[in-house]
Amino acid sequence: MIIDSYAHCDVRFGWEHTPEVVLKMMAQANIDKAVITTYADIPGDDPTTLERFIEALEKYPDKIVAGFIRINPWYGRKAEELVEEVSKHPYIKGLKLHPVSCLMRPNDPPVLSLVKKAGELGWPVYFHSGDEPMSMPTQIGKSAKACPETKIIMGHTGGFFYWRDAIKNARKYSNIYCETSATPFANAIRKAVDILGPERVMFGSDMPAMHPTVELNKIEAAGLTEDEKQLVLCDNAKLMLGL
Repeated sequence: MIIDSYAHCDVRFGWEHTPEVVLKMMAQANIDKAVITTYADIPGDDPTTLERFIEALEKYPDKIVAGFIRINPWYGRKAEELVEEVSKHPYIKGLKLHPVSCLMRPNDPPVLSLVKKAGELGWPVYFHSGDEPMSMPTQIGKSAKACPETKIIMGHTGGFFYWRDAIKNARKYSNIYCETSATPFANAIRKAVDILGPERVMFGSDMPAMHPTVELNKIEAAGLTEDEKQLVLCDNAKLMLGL
C-alpha cells in the first residue's frame, strides 16, 4: 500500500484540483490513499474554503482518507477556536501552516499557540519549508523546540537549497519528521533515512502541483530497502494519523 501524506485538493488561483483530479493522478501512480490540504488559508478571503475542504474529505473517504486543515495564524484566538471546532471531524487529522502565505515565522507567538494546540489534540503540524524567507528549517526547528509534544512534519525537506538544514534540525529535535515532496534530490531522501531513521521520513507528492509518479521515482532512486520503503511509503503515515 502507498499512502501519499501530502496532496492538494482545492479550486483556487485558477487551478481546479478537484477530488476527481486527485483520484485520477493517484490511479496513474498506483497510490492507494491520500492526505489532502487546501491552497487557501482558513480563515481567509474565500469563506467557502472550509466547506470545499470538508466536501472533498467526505466524497471519497476510502481514497482521500485524511486532511490537514490549513490555518491562518493572523486570526489569533479565532483561528484556535476554528481548530477546536474542526477537530471533531473524523477526517481532519492535522494542521498545515504555510509561513510564506501568512507572512509569519514558524516561531512567532501566534504560530506557536496553534502548534501547541495541535499537540494537545494529538495532531501533527505540517510546515511548508523551503527556499523562501520565513520558511527556513532552522526557524521550524525553533518551533519544534518550543513545542516538544507536537509532531512536526518538515514539508519538502527544506526544498532545493536547505535540505541539509532540514535534516540537521530534525536530527536535533526528535519531534521533526521529513516529508519528501518537491525536494529535487533523491540523495536528500537517502540521507534523511540514514541519519534520522526510516521511521521519521514520510512520502508525499504535493500533487497535483507535482506529479506523483515523479515523486515516487525519487523514492526508487534513493535506493531504499523494502523495509525502509514500507515505512516511508505507508506505515509512518498510518501510525501518525491513526489510519
